[in-house]
Amino acid sequence: MNVLDNFKNADRRYLYAAGALGTLGVAWWAWARRKKTDEAPWSEVPRSEAPGLTRSLTRIATLHPSIQPMARALLAEAWGGGIALIVANGYRSIAEQQALYDQGRTTPGSVVTNAKPGSSWHNFALAFDVAVLDPSGTPTFPNDTALWDRIGQAGKKVGLRWGGDFTSFVDRPHFEHHPGITLAQAGAGARPAV
Repeated sequence: MNVLDNFKNADRRYLYAAGALGTLGVAWWAWARRKKTDEAPWSEVPRSEAPGLTRSLTRIATLHPSIQPMARALLAEAWGGGIALIVANGYRSIAEQQALYDQGRTTPGSVVTNAKPGSSWHNFALAFDVAVLDPSGTPTFPNDTALWDRIGQAGKKVGLRWGGDFTSFVDRPHFEHHPGITLAQAGAGARPAV
């Protein structure tokens, strides 16, 4: 079967996504075709070109230099396992943390954090959250524990602490890295060595 035959036999929605999204769409089209034909997984796009990486670079740049390579490694590791991720947020100002903390308490919405301003590793650029890219390239937070467990394992493999292991407030999209540093020390300016 040649490339033209593959396109003729492809599901039109995957072709539409491929055309609309360029390289990312082609990667998703290849993934969709692989799922249908059981071809070797993810061979079309190398880990170093994980679809969410380019879109994540600005947010990764907000992180402390000690965690930036780990964020990139998580995206590559997840992509190697067939999961396209994007860094949804990184550093968070005290004001942004206050707004998130207020959500579901004094402002509309559901509670998304128990961390008050100054008590989140995001405030010290040592944490980030990821989202899963759906086939159209839209960031999502699927209600799929098994998927998040795979993402969590990928994060732990590259040396990150995963929020899915938290006991008081399970936060599956969350990853952090602050070896030997307490929140109080981070508040006083301590950061990991680069």
